[in-house]
Amino acid sequence: MSDRVYANPCVDVEVRVRFEGPGGEIRSGMAFWDGGSTYVVRHAFPLPGEWRWSAECSDSSNGGLQQTGVVRVQPARGRNPLARHGYPRVSDDGRTLVFADGTPFLWVGDTCWAAPVHATSEEWDEYLNSRTKKGYTVLQMSIAPEWALKRSRKGIPPFLSALPDITQPNPAFFQELDRMLDEANDRGLAVTLCGLMETPYEYPPAGEIAVFSRYVAARYGSHAVMFSPSFDSGVHEAETLASATSIRAASPASLVTMHMGTGVGPHFHAANWLAFDMYQSGHNGGDAARQSARAVGMPAEILALAPRKPIINGEAIYEGELGGAYGVRRTAWLSFLSGAMGYTAGIDAVYAWEPDVMTMMNAPSNDQIAVLAAFLRALPWWSLDPEPGRILNQPDDRARLMAFAMSEDRGLGIAYLPANESIALNLNACSPTYDTFWIHACTGRVIDGPRLDSTENAVLAAPGPEDWALLLTTPKTTFIAHVREALRRLEFEKRQTAASITFREDAPLDGLVRKTPGDGAFVYATREGVRCIVNDNPARNAYLYLDLDDRLAFRGGLQSMMVRVKLHSDTPLDGVQLQYDAVGSPGKENVYRGVAPSRQSQENGWTQIEFTAEMPYCGNRQNSGADFRVHLAGHRCHIASAEVSAEAE
Repeated sequence: MSDRVYANPCVDVEVRVRFEGPGGEIRSGMAFWDGGSTYVVRHAFPLPGEWRWSAECSDSSNGGLQQTGVVRVQPARGRNPLARHGYPRVSDDGRTLVFADGTPFLWVGDTCWAAPVHATSEEWDEYLNSRTKKGYTVLQMSIAPEWALKRSRKGIPPFLSALPDITQPNPAFFQELDRMLDEANDRGLAVTLCGLMETPYEYPPAGEIAVFSRYVAARYGSHAVMFSPSFDSGVHEAETLASATSIRAASPASLVTMHMGTGVGPHFHAANWLAFDMYQSGHNGGDAARQSARAVGMPAEILALAPRKPIINGEAIYEGELGGAYGVRRTAWLSFLSGAMGYTAGIDAVYAWEPDVMTMMNAPSNDQIAVLAAFLRALPWWSLDPEPGRILNQPDDRARLMAFAMSEDRGLGIAYLPANESIALNLNACSPTYDTFWIHACTGRVIDGPRLDSTENAVLAAPGPEDWALLLTTPKTTFIAHVREALRRLEFEKRQTAASITFREDAPLDGLVRKTPGDGAFVYATREGVRCIVNDNPARNAYLYLDLDDRLAFRGGLQSMMVRVKLHSDTPLDGVQLQYDAVGSPGKENVYRGVAPSRQSQENGWTQIEFTAEMPYCGNRQNSGADFRVHLAGHRCHIASAEVSAEAE
């Protein structure tokens, strides 16, 4: 306890702490102010045994903050990997991230930027359970972004100082964040706190950034937490240095990275405080060609730099306004096979923590990232290096770029084919033969491939028109058996031929996902006791966009699809039409093939309108990856539900 109360504790006083442990191990850190006269020291100890600590206060007259003591640290117990193996660090060779004991750390991330401001305790608990079950290992969040504070649900301001002054954090706000980070770490999830130099505004003065960064690092350096000064930034030298040096002063053992803006190069790569590069291949306005080119090209640029540091794709396409599940899994596979040692996925409603977050956290991409995570965990993924030069038939269309990586001993190879009939590989100077194994990237379904002789032009045909991963292993290894078992346990594949969606915030997903491009905005409403959505500006919001889960249909395979929509309009539904992604070239005549209603009926003030779509393609070629849309023709409509029943070819 402090002997006195300071006007601004985070500015007026510093408390530095020194720890001396077994074998003369020395560690350092800082205490942080936690309200009133309370200052707290936290530390994560790397070794069990007796640790002596001493606190030194910058105000030498304050005896309450100049103390000594002893901590007796017990060995960790339990199955939590962060306790069993220690917190993440950079591997000795600089290639990847590992746990403290050297065990490889697979970064499978998710973005929940606004959770510190918006999430209730119940929502956070359900979210952590979901992400743990799917095999995620990292969560990325921003402490208090301005856009989230505009509708904060907690009602606790993050600062006691009057904004834009950020030099006096509010202990009550951060005590809530303590709980959230504790619960994430307790489930084995590490956390990356992004935007310390952008909280809440871009960009406070460097001196204020230093004060806030020091406070956050002192408070959370004892957690399995990594820090990023930036959050979608360009290059800001003074602000970045103020944050990074303050983090290192308060928590020298913590990892620091930079979550740079889309396409911003690794400007800080050589800085000694930067533990690993976090590039952002980005959303790119929904342009699949640019998404794929950056997912492949940006890690190649970083790998050419010295010194070698781990590479993480910290943000790519999200499932939501600009893309669908296919875009998420495509950029994930491309990233891992192009040199990234980690990938962070995202879903629009989850990153912004929207009212329907409990539904959308289970959007299809969530399961598909789980397929990739399970696949990689069954293999020595850390041994892979990208070898794109071995691909002989790389297409000119960048949206169809393939990726290939091999282990140094050439005993293991992995390829990804996003939309390709075959892959031709130069396997010169490799193993004489390989066993081959195909993995359906969407479902995790597996198919044995042929024995392959290594040649300078080895060609393998994909099993179908969907996106596939190819595993090459030398004969008599156990890799294929491990992958088969890991994917069998997921049991994510859906065999059903029907899907439905009801339009309330907490409705479970059942094969249909609503998309929200610019002309498809709806708001939640209630009509005659029925929860629904409504397009309050029908001239602007003329379409209801829906995406069929790729596990039900993707790139053909259906003879027909019946779509039923339950809605209400005060005006006759003249001109209403289904427009869908049909088999054929990606021209407008197929991507937006229109059909009029085949049947219409009335019940209890609601209209059920039915459409029949012949030969649907469902290839994610429409807005935001939607497979079809209902053109509402200028009518203001309350929409309660939609159903799809499909007939296979």
